[in-house]
Amino acid sequence: MLPILFRIIAVSLGGVIIKELLSSNEKKYNDMSNCHNHFLGLEKDFSLTPTKKTKLIDSRKALEKRIRDYFAWNHNFLMPKFYIQGSYKMKTMVRDRNGEYDVDLGIYFLERPSILPYTLQSYVWNAVNGHTDTPPEHRNKCVRVIYKGDFDIDLPVYYMTRYDRHPCLATKNGWEQSDPKELCDWFKNQRRYKGNGGQLLRVIKYFKIWTNARAGKMPSGIAFTIWVTNNFQSNQRDDIAFYETAKAIRNSIRWNVSSINPATPYDDFTSKLDYVQKSNFKTALDNLIREADKALYQPDLRTALNIWGRQFGVNFL
Repeated sequence: MLPILFRIIAVSLGGVIIKELLSSNEKKYNDMSNCHNHFLGLEKDFSLTPTKKTKLIDSRKALEKRIRDYFAWNHNFLMPKFYIQGSYKMKTMVRDRNGEYDVDLGIYFLERPSILPYTLQSYVWNAVNGHTDTPPEHRNKCVRVIYKGDFDIDLPVYYMTRYDRHPCLATKNGWEQSDPKELCDWFKNQRRYKGNGGQLLRVIKYFKIWTNARAGKMPSGIAFTIWVTNNFQSNQRDDIAFYETAKAIRNSIRWNVSSINPATPYDDFTSKLDYVQKSNFKTALDNLIREADKALYQPDLRTALNIWGRQFGVNFL
């Protein structure tokens, strides 16, 4: 009887500890470990610089002109339109560890092409081949143009007639509905109500930076964008907002790791992760929450910065 009683007590205590760590932000954190300004600096360091932004805009315009000219000369029955989308449009883009960025530039046709989607992708590949020193990549859902050392521009190809509610995306295996603009509009509306002076955008970026510092395959940036938006916990301090949002995300995926697209086709942005990868992600998130909790209660700033630095893969000192 006693061993069973001890087991019940142990489980109950464990549940109390977990519940305490994942509870709401009613606790009083140590002001001596306030890393808010260092978080702001981190976001600035990983965001698109004015120089890179100018270079990206110039490269995008040159790429659009090259594609237009190619279709005008070779396939003038197809007239492409362009729409910048993804993290650039949402203002959540961060550089990776190599200082590079990924940009989505959608190519849209306003009539349904009579050719196979794979063939249409091949036309786009032909249009951009030779534009940079590195050959473009023909991927399943886009053509990637590589500007080595700077950024990659992904070119997904769509058609949308005036009778269609949503665009159809070209893949190597056929057409499938996909609506990046609907997703961007959803996010824009969420920002209007939850933005908190730009803090929502910054917290999304912090998670992307944290993910880039982890080993192994992790959820995508867009998966985190959805998680953070749906579980955002604002605070005067960014370090606390990041921590509280991490706890809220962990609660939301306690039984099932998924990040559902709020726009067409309402798919799961974690579908490419297998069971082990999802399990490793939850372990990494649990570790982040424990370490962040320690950092927020440190009696001195230096120790707190060391803890945060290990999580983000940077040296704050």
